[in-house]
Amino acid sequence: MWLLLLACTPPADSGAEPADSGEPESTPPQWDAPADPLDCNEGDDAPLYDAALADAEIDRADVGFTERTWDKWEPYVGGAFQMPFFEAVHHAPEFAACYSRQVAADLDHAGKSAHPVASALAAMMAQAGVASEADPIDPGDTTLAEALEALVDAAGGGDDPSAGDNLPSDLAEALVPVVLALGEALDARALMVAEAEALGAGKARVLYAGGPGLVLSGSTYVPSIADAEEVTAFETWFTTTGPRTLLDPSRRLAFAIENADLSRFAGSDTSWSFATAAGTILVSPSTSDTHELSETALLFHLELGGDDTYVDGAGANMNDDHPVAVTVDLGGNDSYGYAEVADSHDVDGVLPSDEDGRQNSGGYYISASSTARQGAGRLGVGQLYDWGAGADSYRTLRGGQGFGSLGVGVLHDDGGDDGYLGEAGVQGAAVFGYGLFLDGGGNDQHTAWAFSQGFGYAGSVGVAVDSEGDDVYWSDPGNSFGGVTLYASPQLPGGEGNSSFSQGAGFGLRGDAYSQWFAGGLGVLRDSAGNDQYSVGVFGQGTGYWEGTGLLADGAGDDSYDALYYVQGGAAHFATGLFLEQGGNDQYNQGYDSYYMQTGAGHDYSLGLLVDEGGDDVYGYGGLAAGASNCQGVGILVDKDGRDTYDARSTYSTGLGNHSGECESRTADDSIGIFIDGGGDADTYLWTEGDTRTPADDSSFGIEWNGTSDEHGGAVDGDGATGF
Repeated sequence: MWLLLLACTPPADSGAEPADSGEPESTPPQWDAPADPLDCNEGDDAPLYDAALADAEIDRADVGFTERTWDKWEPYVGGAFQMPFFEAVHHAPEFAACYSRQVAADLDHAGKSAHPVASALAAMMAQAGVASEADPIDPGDTTLAEALEALVDAAGGGDDPSAGDNLPSDLAEALVPVVLALGEALDARALMVAEAEALGAGKARVLYAGGPGLVLSGSTYVPSIADAEEVTAFETWFTTTGPRTLLDPSRRLAFAIENADLSRFAGSDTSWSFATAAGTILVSPSTSDTHELSETALLFHLELGGDDTYVDGAGANMNDDHPVAVTVDLGGNDSYGYAEVADSHDVDGVLPSDEDGRQNSGGYYISASSTARQGAGRLGVGQLYDWGAGADSYRTLRGGQGFGSLGVGVLHDDGGDDGYLGEAGVQGAAVFGYGLFLDGGGNDQHTAWAFSQGFGYAGSVGVAVDSEGDDVYWSDPGNSFGGVTLYASPQLPGGEGNSSFSQGAGFGLRGDAYSQWFAGGLGVLRDSAGNDQYSVGVFGQGTGYWEGTGLLADGAGDDSYDALYYVQGGAAHFATGLFLEQGGNDQYNQGYDSYYMQTGAGHDYSLGLLVDEGGDDVYGYGGLAAGASNCQGVGILVDKDGRDTYDARSTYSTGLGNHSGECESRTADDSIGIFIDGGGDADTYLWTEGDTRTPADDSSFGIEWNGTSDEHGGAVDGDGATGF
């Protein structure tokens, strides 16, 4: 476009002034400005960091991972699915801290912008390395009839576009950019599917059915990791003409919806429908309605208000013939659910089944639901907006509430005291796609079991944002911790707890049996303010697995965190786990005893980082915790300020350099554990029997477990800059 503009020759100046129509010139819509970049100060003077490193007998330049170290692990690391930011963050802990703050600032800024969904999608696109190629849609003088004509063309058929004349003129005008954006999204999705077939990556039916399969257990897998040629075709498509091509059209669609000021029509009684071959546009009056699932797929549903009940998809692609689905509800206390069908394996404490029932997974019966709901983009674009700050209820099973699989899924609720319940792949989750969950505020309850609340699988970005309020995040930890085990963790045999991969979790594929390894994606949970409660089982609260990156970033408030294993900035196998706490008197693991790898712990060439920026905090932790390393990992805990209490329930912690028996053969690389308490306040340390460490100001008390040269454990309590 810019080349065309530059090639144009301006007309010769006739000397005449242009005619003045008397109408003001319209200003083309513009994207909201992004957040300002933060001033990262890694490498600056940081006496506490240097003291901890001196205790660990290591230099700053040696903390992290070098390209030499990384490259020797090919083909296990790198590859088509590696996120573009990954190595810069993973290799440099000081930069990782600033990166975490920047992601939090970007999402906070998006939430406060005039177009929060479009702005949050822009932030996600930046993390995925996808550039925006177009400005927001400018409808100019386009009429609704003209926009509908273009939409019918994109859809492959539909009603007479002149039917738009039956709408009130102001609503018709408001819908023009939305309809144009719907057409663009249809075109992008059609091209994406055609390219998949051309490259041998799969037909639409198989892609739709199998997309979630590698994570949300099912019988169909995309790609088949046992077939190297199929994997190569899928990788080529995914990284070129695959679901990333839907991000820009999704952002333009979100902007058009948010910019249309549709809330001014809340409470009106307009009723209108327009059918296309890709789905129906429906405008529902402001009454308390029940929207059932029907054979007529909805392309765009505008619900003008009332206390509504949705038993349909509500902004979700229902099958491979349903490329785009958008629902906008303008007010009321709404209920989003599904048709419940009892299954003999339903148990107390879990959501009732739908028609797909439950499936056996290692002796535990997880949902087998294959129906996307409530803002789910499966091989397409799915968006759900609930506005009006009502007290809303959301219930689904697998794949919803801001879920993307080979597509882009969005749920935006602008406020109110809401309840979100789902089993797996919900509340900002993505499997080979992009999922955004955005709540504008209120005291909310977030409940899930696995792969949720900010979860990103290979090549994916899953983001969950809650702006403010006293919120509860419950990723059910399992039978022994007040919950129900469904996704039993191998780290806790006997069904004691769940494998969660929730609350900021990046997950990759370790396919040793097939010689296939996919670098994990990015999972982010950002809560800006409020006194929040977080509970999770194994892998969560800022965790990564197999080149995945997970970030939990909480803002102001007195918060509590309970978790079990590989949590709170704990990561395993070439991954990155990041935990950022920006203020308040917080409590860590006071609800139940945690196990291993938490509060800043890295295992097997992973970086685990926890930064708490202030407050009188109470930490409880088990082994391999509080700035601990294992098997050439890097683990760092930094508490910048406050009168803190550290309840070290295991000597095997707190500034620990360690290699366990499984990695004795590779001690040429370092295991580094760093613990820093800053601020100069008097802190309390509760040690297990036999631990004689007595921290005091400017003291150092790290530990090398085996006393070998590759183990570097440093700990310091004092006053001064931390470097993080």
